[in-house]
Amino acid sequence: MKNLFLPRFTLLLGLLLWVFPVWAADDAQSYMKARHTEITALVTSNAPKPQLTTAFDALLDYDALAQNSLDMEWSKLSVEQRTEFQDLLKVLVQRAYTKNIRDTLNFAVEFKGEVDAPNGKLVKTLAKHKTDQHRDPIAIDYVVSNASGKWKVRDIVTEGSSLVSNYRNQFRKIIDKQGYAGLIEKMKKKAAEPA
Repeated sequence: MKNLFLPRFTLLLGLLLWVFPVWAADDAQSYMKARHTEITALVTSNAPKPQLTTAFDALLDYDALAQNSLDMEWSKLSVEQRTEFQDLLKVLVQRAYTKNIRDTLNFAVEFKGEVDAPNGKLVKTLAKHKTDQHRDPIAIDYVVSNASGKWKVRDIVTEGSSLVSNYRNQFRKIIDKQGYAGLIEKMKKKAAEPA
């Protein structure tokens, strides 16, 4: 259960989780660059948790993350169940990403452009350690979509591994063994642990 909600590749997600003003540029890459600068400033200044929560809420598409991570199971849920799942997922994702941001402040991000993707745009980046030149750079791609004039991250692909697919595989294994109720119980226990 320890690694259930913290896939290895999300350790670098914090590199690009940022707060961003409404006057942002229209293209996805400029949006992500601005987020990087702003969230780094928040984290290094030990900004209050509500500010970080607001930043995550502005960045992440929780609807897409919830639906895509549960796949076909999502359509079987009531409105109340969907809300409960998404609320738990939100808590766990925010907690993990806050820690990951702090763990990855020693990485510099090089933006490699954006390309069209099935669900919007794919922003390509390369993360390099600032002081250890022997560490291999890591490719981190962000799938973002623009809904109602606002960019949102729908998925993160690190070295070819999708965050959403990782969650979906883990959730499916738990549901197959313990049912949906078992998954919710595990998520509640995880969310109740000290941050």
